[in-house]
Amino acid sequence: MENKNNSQKNSNVIKRIFVFMIMFAMAGLIVWLGSVFYQCETDHMIRNIVMVLAGTGVVIFSFTLSEINGFFVYRNEGRYGRFALTFLISLVAAVFLPFLPVTGWPFLVLFVMLGVFSNGMTGLAAGSLCLLLAVNFAGCDYAVFWLYFISGMAGILVFSVLDEEFKVGIPAIISLLVLALSLTANVILFAKEKLSMAQFLIPGVNLMICCILLLVCLKMVSSTVIHRYRDKYMEINDPECPLLVQLKELSKEEYYHAIHTAYLGDKVARNLGIDDAAVKACGYYHRIGKLKGENTWENVSAICDKYHFPPKTKQILQEYVDPDAKIVSKETIVVLFADCIVSSILYLFEKDPKAELDYEQLIDTVFKKKFETDELWGNELSLAQLCKMKKIFIQEKLYYDFLR
Repeated sequence: MENKNNSQKNSNVIKRIFVFMIMFAMAGLIVWLGSVFYQCETDHMIRNIVMVLAGTGVVIFSFTLSEINGFFVYRNEGRYGRFALTFLISLVAAVFLPFLPVTGWPFLVLFVMLGVFSNGMTGLAAGSLCLLLAVNFAGCDYAVFWLYFISGMAGILVFSVLDEEFKVGIPAIISLLVLALSLTANVILFAKEKLSMAQFLIPGVNLMICCILLLVCLKMVSSTVIHRYRDKYMEINDPECPLLVQLKELSKEEYYHAIHTAYLGDKVARNLGIDDAAVKACGYYHRIGKLKGENTWENVSAICDKYHFPPKTKQILQEYVDPDAKIVSKETIVVLFADCIVSSILYLFEKDPKAELDYEQLIDTVFKKKFETDELWGNELSLAQLCKMKKIFIQEKLYYDFLR
């Protein structure tokens, strides 16, 4: 198992190096072609290439550092190609945007997309590099850079704090208002001619185009990244899913155990703000390997692959089922406690169906026993979250009577 994990890590490193080498080379090629297109002098061309390559190196370092420390948003770990493509498209846009009036550059969209496909710091560094290139080719002053840098930074900040529901309405309005304010303060107020409605035409068109592009791009992100597995979760988290029907036909006890575990896990996950869909799925299927005989990881993995389970669900199930895997994720910990509590209550009711259980004491005992082992060492849940989880389980006292 350890060799397999090391092999996967090495594969990711090789992939990252390969993608970023291409990204680095293409960035140099793009700025060279742009410099030739604008007929830059040799010294200016060399400066452009050196500065963009240095900036690209910083962006690559920021992306890599973010992956190591887990500073990503929207599950961007390992998505090197997606970010590299977005960055290169932004560089190409930076080459051609100087043909448009300064007030019509849609840099807000580029900043936001670079941030969404990485994180705030990496997106800001990448967006600033593209903006500097466009400002350099256009021969603009520092005010234009500040205009789009501030609005781009605002866009990255408001979109980096969205949760899994990915409601983009208010962040889009805020970022567009900051852009409108920046356009007014840096361009319109300093126009040499008399103030007129015509001066607001191009900035207005810019705002409209940015709004449309933002909504279109974010809709694509929502459907292909954020909610990529929404339909699959709806399918496998249905109690009437064919897999669960098979489990019920095999053993009603196992089926109802899964139902109760999924309910409690989902309840806790929602309160902790973690991936409740994945927790619910793992509550349903943490014993699904019994359809093939024993509940081994090989059997569970085969079923996951056959029914195309989302990668995160399979990862959590592996942490939970595979004895060689270390329990790390918050979702796995929630499933672990939900399963233990359900198993303990069902066991006691099986011994004495009329027993009056002290659920609070039982849950306290389960937590104490888990803390005495090394299962909880090195996981992602904080002590405060563990305490909150315990309180949520205790609050479900009325539900436990349904387990009789």
